Amino acid sequence: MATDSPTKLFRTIAMSCILLVAPTAMAQEWVYSVVEGDTLSEFSQKHLYKTSYWKQLQKINNIADPKRIPENTKIRVPLAWIKSQPASAVATAIEGDATIIKHADNSQEVLTLKSKFNLGDQLLTGNQASVIVRFADGSEMLVLQNSRVSFNHLRQYGETGMVDSRVQLISGEIDTVAQPQRGDGARLEIHTPAAISAVRGTEFRTAYSADNNTARIEVLEGGVAVKGAKRTRLVRSGFGTTVEKNKAPMVPKKLQPAPTLLELPEEIQQIGYEVRWNENSKAANYRAQISKSDQITTILWDSHSPRNRINLPDLADNTYYLQVRAIDHDGIEGFATNQAIILNARPQPPFPMAPANKATLRGQTPLLEWTRSSDAENYVVEIATDANFQNMVTSDSGLTTPNLNLTGLAESQTYFWRLASVDSKGEQGPYSDTRIFDVKPIPATPQPELEQDEQEVKLSWASSKYEQTYQVQIARDRKFATILTDTTVAEPEIAIPRPEGYRYIRVRALADDGYAGAWGVTQELTPPPSDSWVYVFGSFVLTILLL
Repeated sequence: MATDSPTKLFRTIAMSCILLVAPTAMAQEWVYSVVEGDTLSEFSQKHLYKTSYWKQLQKINNIADPKRIPENTKIRVPLAWIKSQPASAVATAIEGDATIIKHADNSQEVLTLKSKFNLGDQLLTGNQASVIVRFADGSEMLVLQNSRVSFNHLRQYGETGMVDSRVQLISGEIDTVAQPQRGDGARLEIHTPAAISAVRGTEFRTAYSADNNTARIEVLEGGVAVKGAKRTRLVRSGFGTTVEKNKAPMVPKKLQPAPTLLELPEEIQQIGYEVRWNENSKAANYRAQISKSDQITTILWDSHSPRNRINLPDLADNTYYLQVRAIDHDGIEGFATNQAIILNARPQPPFPMAPANKATLRGQTPLLEWTRSSDAENYVVEIATDANFQNMVTSDSGLTTPNLNLTGLAESQTYFWRLASVDSKGEQGPYSDTRIFDVKPIPATPQPELEQDEQEVKLSWASSKYEQTYQVQIARDRKFATILTDTTVAEPEIAIPRPEGYRYIRVRALADDGYAGAWGVTQELTPPPSDSWVYVFGSFVLTILLL
């Protein structure tokens, strides 16, 4: 009996200690739902540090028979008893240049899809680069360009599904899609020098600027507890906040709505195409991103615009997803519109050089000229009499030189032309901008016939089948240095009073666009005859004076 007393006393003290410690330990616990065939000893062997913990579990959970536990019974397990081991995160997608700095030896490596992040490792992304990191619980984090992230804590609790992941955003931006966090041991936190964001299943964005020591958090789904300067605010879905270092989080404010894009073509066939959207009066800036999927994925292009428009980058032909969001005056980014776009701009079309757009060609064979395209093996040229190219005049393909002589075009006709490149694989790219030119005749040179009597002089010439007018000039001299009359007439004739002295007259045709033809032969107008010696003498003197 004496030997048993100390043993009983120890057991009593130990049990008392367990019962005293239990409430503290139970503050963080895992709740397990029993499946058919479970026993406490097998459960403890699989999940707990010590198999002997099954006895304490029996006491804590008031289980009558540790070998026959009713299905769906809830077992509360202190978190400190559960097996845990280091976890890794892995890069599942990479765009652009990214580097991993290994904590073990401080070495730097180019990030690849085989790269794993362990405790203390750091990730650096370059300009226009992005990386998707997947944690052990399936949560994903998109690290955007020019960011630096440190993996401060990576641990998982056996086969419970609970993962404890904590990262430090030293600078840059992160988009996070977190899996629902079940159990007290499950955790996903984004730390910055200004704030800590703790989530339990949500979608949100985090940014930190070392220039102004400010963090920015925007919640798209779920809720995020944001802590700064020992004060925590819950930021709900559709709200965002900013946190300055050593200050409490700003009162959450509503995110700006997604911009509405103006109508886009079915295929964008122009490199640098300008995308526009409805203006938001509350926006200080806008952000546009392009990716290959409408789900969480790497970003191919990331840019800002102070106006409600932006020019797309030069990307390969493909289907992409364009996101645009407004940024308010606090720097908080709103919801993003997500629009699929199809780029089909290659091979790039040449640039038309000659003739100039809307040029009028007269008396010459049109020569079309264009720049060489680096993507082109040969060219296609189309010419039509309408802007929609329904009334095709000619379509020439397989042209290897950047020019084409045109013959046989009808006069007084407007023509439309465009061209495209064909690459070495035979794929034709989009057409260039349509150019216009007019083919018109040179106005015929009038050959006036002169009729005059004592009172009147009349000139007439052949009419033209084209709509035109006629310019008539009368001068004192043959060189038309001193022009007395310059008039325009619609009919191919003119009648004027017979001059008292010698005059000179000429005529030329004017096309409907003002183009002037060549002057006809100069005609000499003489004064009327007179038998009076006074008239003759006066005419002689006047002629001398005029000359």
